[in-house]
Amino acid sequence: MTVKVTTSSTISVKRGLYSVPSRLIGENIRVHLYHDRLECFVSQTPVITLSRVYPKTPEGRARRIDYRHVIHALAAKPQAFRFSQLRDDLLPTPQYHQLWQRAEQQFDPQQACKWMVSVLRFAYDHDCESPLAAELLQQNPLPELKALQKRFIRRQATQPDIPAKQHTIDTYDQLLSGSWITQEMAYV
Repeated sequence: MTVKVTTSSTISVKRGLYSVPSRLIGENIRVHLYHDRLECFVSQTPVITLSRVYPKTPEGRARRIDYRHVIHALAAKPQAFRFSQLRDDLLPTPQYHQLWQRAEQQFDPQQACKWMVSVLRFAYDHDCESPLAAELLQQNPLPELKALQKRFIRRQATQPDIPAKQHTIDTYDQLLSGSWITQEMAYV
């Protein structure tokens, strides 16, 4: 079966909605359907394997949304999180649902969105999803975004100056005339 990836980075297969990496938006994906998984291909290249989900009722729909697939696009527009139909599915665990509720209570709506998307981005970038949620839930009130950024965003180290050696004109003449070959042979 072939499906097209929507602008929200999802595909719909057999009454199931699945997220895929945002780099695949607009692509036609060939899906091989198995009882426990979906194997997705672009042309002949395998791009992702997803766990299959089934709806609870015969007329229902199921969702399998992974925030890791869309976090970079979401970080560019964090306010999209607030009104997303998939918002609750984007939050990976019940702890993140609690964090979202607390962020909504503590911050204004725009700040809450930015804070939550940043926390998800830090969890993804630093592979610390569970420990980060547990640590943040213990803090009351939740830390400000600037404090989290200080902790997780490392400053770019300044590059050391590497002295560049400017070759003399004679060495370029040797290169062009081919006399470098005889010099190299002398070293061997």
